Amino acid sequence: MMKKKKMTHLPAIPSSLFPWIIVILSLCFINSYDGDFVFDDTEAIINNNDVRDTSFWKIFQNDFWGTKLSHKRSHKSYRPFTILSFRLQFWLRQDLVSQDYHIVNIILHSLICLLTLYVYNIFLGPEGQNISFYAAALFAVHPVHTEAVSGIVGRAELLCSLFTWLSILLYNHIIYIKNTLHAWAAMASFAICVNIAMLCKETGITAIGICAIYDIVIVSKIYPIDIINLLLFKHANRNLINFIKYKNTLLRLLILFLLTIILLFLRFNIMGFSTPKFQSVDNPASFMNNTLFRILNYNYIYCLNIWLLICPLWLCFDWSMGCVSLITGYDYRIFIVIIFWFIFGTLIIYTFISHKNKTLRTHTHTHTQNMAHYIFLNFRKDFSTAWMNLGIVQSALKKYEESEASYFTALQHRLNYPDCYYNLGILYLEQKQYDKALKAWINATKQKSTHRRAWTNMILLLDDLGKTEEALKMANKALKFIPDHASIYFNIANILGKEGKYEEAEIQFKQAILKNPIDPMIYTNLGVLYHRWNKLNAAEQMYKTALQLKPDLYSAKDNLQRLYMLKASIK
Repeated sequence: MMKKKKMTHLPAIPSSLFPWIIVILSLCFINSYDGDFVFDDTEAIINNNDVRDTSFWKIFQNDFWGTKLSHKRSHKSYRPFTILSFRLQFWLRQDLVSQDYHIVNIILHSLICLLTLYVYNIFLGPEGQNISFYAAALFAVHPVHTEAVSGIVGRAELLCSLFTWLSILLYNHIIYIKNTLHAWAAMASFAICVNIAMLCKETGITAIGICAIYDIVIVSKIYPIDIINLLLFKHANRNLINFIKYKNTLLRLLILFLLTIILLFLRFNIMGFSTPKFQSVDNPASFMNNTLFRILNYNYIYCLNIWLLICPLWLCFDWSMGCVSLITGYDYRIFIVIIFWFIFGTLIIYTFISHKNKTLRTHTHTHTQNMAHYIFLNFRKDFSTAWMNLGIVQSALKKYEESEASYFTALQHRLNYPDCYYNLGILYLEQKQYDKALKAWINATKQKSTHRRAWTNMILLLDDLGKTEEALKMANKALKFIPDHASIYFNIANILGKEGKYEEAEIQFKQAILKNPIDPMIYTNLGVLYHRWNKLNAAEQMYKTALQLKPDLYSAKDNLQRLYMLKASIK
């Protein structure tokens, strides 16, 4: 008899504790507070007159090390705002006290970790808050940050990261803000933050690219496969068509493009349109005559950096001067490069294929059968995911008995499989076997207490069956595991509203809005509640808010029209 596998999902933590835990974890670098000026700190701070007594404007004419940018030996690293932070601390103390500089670095790291949590929340959405927390926690304690936090010159990375995160948060605000004046003010603030990030360290300009990808992929839901299909004159994703039509998105991306051009032009202008002159000790791979070996060495360095993110067994304050020996002939490290690109390429291909699988149901059933054969022939017979996917396809083809058998086979090979139980529940729901559907979804939530779709479906099904009290009990039970899920509050509000419990329903709708302020359906249904409650002005405001978020929402348009007719008849 097989032993039941242990549950592997991360434990849920109250979201109110997230910021406090992240800040506490970020203090893991506090042991560096009493360090001295070491390595590059000496040249960038102690021996750099820009930190002490040169005129203020010279800071904007010199590189990070205090050398004039136009000088042929200049490093061309232009980070005047980082130098200004050093200068400010010197001015306050009238001395160079290393502990002061270390403490500021630690504080900056804590702020960045806190912002990391909020940025991850934006990227992953309300449903991914628990993952965002654990990812931010890992970021806070990751040893790879040692050089940036413990080395004072790492201030450049810290300030750059701080303003990069702020620019992303501002850009997200721009996307959802409705007031035009506020939107342009936020866009100006965003541009300033990107510029500051770039003036702290050159890599700050990548904030623009991150925002563009966020706008296209996460907000507009346009994936690389959609663009490829469009270029190949295949079917176009509806999101892509809407994206092309939606002028605000295109305007934002145009502004990002223009901002990039302007910042790059200014940066190259400051450098005098000349590149820095490096020596072989700075980057030995760049000075290799053999192009193949030069490319191999670059790729090996990429592999090395990825490995340090996964397993930071060894770290170094300076990777130049031959710290990483060059590949100059037959070397086992060549196989590391090949394996790296094989894994990376596989992940990219999987990402494309997985998106295709998500859109299967929009294609014809001929397409569906082809995918079924693909899944069945290309995976091992004991591969539970293949059996579950086969079950989904069979269910779409109305082959209910075969679908059920496939789901059961998947569960035989993988005992802890909440998503399979969820899909099994959907199968039973389609056959109107409601008791079996509920049992399947209960199993899903037992194996994964934060399975939002299973909880939501149980609440909706119980409500549809007229089991109001059971539906409310189920909803309140769900809130113990997923207290930040707007859909649960939304469903409770709808149930209470149908029962005529308007005040209680209003409270739940407002809770749902707090958890997800950009869902137009919440505002629409709250408008319906006010409509029935005879609070017509409040209902009108809710319908209008819903239409601001989604102008083509038919239910909100229709209800608003009915409201105007009612108001006219009253007059």
